[in-house]
Amino acid sequence: MNVLYELFCMGTAPSISESEIKNANFQQLLSKTMPSAKQIINDDHLKQSVTARMKTVVGSKSHSASNTIRTVASMFDAASQACEFDRERCMLEWLQTCVTTAVEMAFAEANGETIKPQKQPDPEEPFVVEERGLRYDRIGASDDEYVPSGEEDAVVPAASSKKKQNGRKKKKKEEEDQLVPEEAKGASAFISQGAGSKAVVKYFTQQQGGPSSILKDGYYARSYFFPSKDSFNSFISVLNSAKKTIDVCVFAMTDDDVADALINAKNRNVTIRIINDNQQAAGKGADAARLQADHGIPYKTDNTTGYMHNKFAIVDGATLINGSFNWSKGARFKNRENIIITNIPECLKEFQKQFDSLWAEF
Repeated sequence: MNVLYELFCMGTAPSISESEIKNANFQQLLSKTMPSAKQIINDDHLKQSVTARMKTVVGSKSHSASNTIRTVASMFDAASQACEFDRERCMLEWLQTCVTTAVEMAFAEANGETIKPQKQPDPEEPFVVEERGLRYDRIGASDDEYVPSGEEDAVVPAASSKKKQNGRKKKKKEEEDQLVPEEAKGASAFISQGAGSKAVVKYFTQQQGGPSSILKDGYYARSYFFPSKDSFNSFISVLNSAKKTIDVCVFAMTDDDVADALINAKNRNVTIRIINDNQQAAGKGADAARLQADHGIPYKTDNTTGYMHNKFAIVDGATLINGSFNWSKGARFKNRENIIITNIPECLKEFQKQFDSLWAEF
């Protein structure tokens, strides 16, 4: 029956060679190997090669609890996409739930937590879902709380019952981080949409220029500091000016106003590429995945144990934004941040080279 099932109900599985997986990154390896799983399992030599490559790419990723869960989820997602029938997909989804639960419990036990059985709710009482306390958040999970550390993959266990009050305060703080202060509402760009690099040069050398910022031959280097409404408007003006391209390489991107500027640029047929830190891109409120899914704006992330901690953008190959400023509400309204906006050719050349290198690597 299995032979007849495969013969009449399933399409021909694609073949795969060692050369195809030799330099594949994690996502490429998953997408190439899942549809060809039967060939790999039946070929011992190929299986050894694929397994060795998988160990290499997984070994380069962070092994924190949260990132391990995401790695496992990516594996199951790739397998689900390779399935021919809904029954197989549903089985994989349930298996993913089982495996994820087991992994979470293993991490919790390794961290010294006591796993208590869940109390079944009384049918006559309102059903209340309580936190299991098995979630982990890496230090720096929010750019507003980012703490550089010499320890790789540092994790913070969920707060104990004695710290619930502090946990509620922290949650409230995180929610407030996404709010726009009243005095900041109505902020608008100084440069009109699609105005181009010439309009940017005119603005920064004439309206915003000064002896320390205007260089020879129409070049400039302007410094801005946050929190400041004018600083943000100058920043968003450069994004608004785009006619052809925007290359973004930023640690965290959660400010919806900035996301809207990128969406507007995409609607003007501007080509946009985004590079994010892998753990930040998977966090609450992150915009990169949404921009790709809903608006076709491609993004890539690193797969390393360190941070992709750059914060720069190149607009139309003619204007560079660079500094400490993450594209988040916390950086915009609370943190002490800075950016430099410039059109100095050598700076543009070096940053574009670095962006292109990271884009090819990730």
